[in-house]
Amino acid sequence: MDLRSEKKQIYIDKEALAVLEMLQEGILSPVLSLMDKDQGEEVMKSGMFEGVSFPSPLIFSPNGKKNLEVITHLQKGEEVQLCLGSKRVGRLWVENIFKIDREERIRRIVGGDLGHQDCARVSQRVGEYGISGSFSVEGSGIIPQNKRRILEKIKELDAKRVCGVMLNVNPIHMVHEKILQEALLKHDLLVVFVPHHNEWFLPFSLRFKSLEYVINHFLPSHKIVIAPLEYTYLLSGSNRMILNALICKNYGCTDFIASLGSSDLSTFVEGDRTCTIIDSIQGVDLSIQLMSEYVYCKMCNTIKSTKICPHGKHQHISYDSKNFFEMLKLGLMPPEIFMRKEVSAMILTYLFPNQARRLNKLYSDLITHEGIVHDEEENFYEALSRLYHVK
Repeated sequence: MDLRSEKKQIYIDKEALAVLEMLQEGILSPVLSLMDKDQGEEVMKSGMFEGVSFPSPLIFSPNGKKNLEVITHLQKGEEVQLCLGSKRVGRLWVENIFKIDREERIRRIVGGDLGHQDCARVSQRVGEYGISGSFSVEGSGIIPQNKRRILEKIKELDAKRVCGVMLNVNPIHMVHEKILQEALLKHDLLVVFVPHHNEWFLPFSLRFKSLEYVINHFLPSHKIVIAPLEYTYLLSGSNRMILNALICKNYGCTDFIASLGSSDLSTFVEGDRTCTIIDSIQGVDLSIQLMSEYVYCKMCNTIKSTKICPHGKHQHISYDSKNFFEMLKLGLMPPEIFMRKEVSAMILTYLFPNQARRLNKLYSDLITHEGIVHDEEENFYEALSRLYHVK
């Protein structure tokens, strides 16, 4: 769309557009509009909005020199175009413009830790001024699609207990599968939200494909909905847990599961009890469950909860996605107790395109005169993995 017009333009990125679309579609309820200065200050003081936990003010404060020049000359009632690159993606009607405490806003977004890995990314996006007012955006359309699919499945199953869980599946491993199994035992429907972020290893399309494969082949897929989730800088640090719970509730879930293995639980001591950020959530009509941390116990020779395994930590191997990444990056398939061979095959094929055909000749004498590659390169890794079981 041609942007040459008399209306002023504010430039946003995909993450800001994701926030605005969430707000527009009611996914961040009870917050249904951009906060003004007074509302933002109240949230800063109390961490609440209309009796519901909300850790950071939802203020529209775009960064950038061009945006700053436009914002400081806006008038109440003026219409502004919202642009993503050269494309107009929405409009905003100005109600108020106000100065914000930029450093404190960044601190609140990342959960108080300015040393958090997301801090630099958040800092690039937060400007010096906030703008309140009504708006309309054209986002990715993912939210209406998710709503429709979840509602249809709830009706189909007549589901009374609907559980939401957030999984990066970067990559998907056996503990992820264990969490899904445990959730399915107690709920009629499971909604697995997969954020678009964390591209440090696997692209979203591959993470989605591998999760879909595991669900379709090893779990009751008719009771599971996979819901892509647009990632936004608001979901940073310990705040992620609070907003994840709100997102699940607003998508129609009755329950939310978090794992003790998460790095964003933000533990703290209250009296003689150790608590997590989950314990601080108030006003959300949702049953929140904190699932045990799972490890592989060498003595038990299986996946066990740390709560019930009788053996010490020296016998435990944690399910750390970064460790699996290092193995896969070297071309090694993690043992199947950690990851399914089919998933490893997908990832290795992505990391080393055409590698299988180059290695086929090397292994052909070990198998048959046809070698071990036939239709797809993934077959090479799966066939090779079966050799490890030969005694």
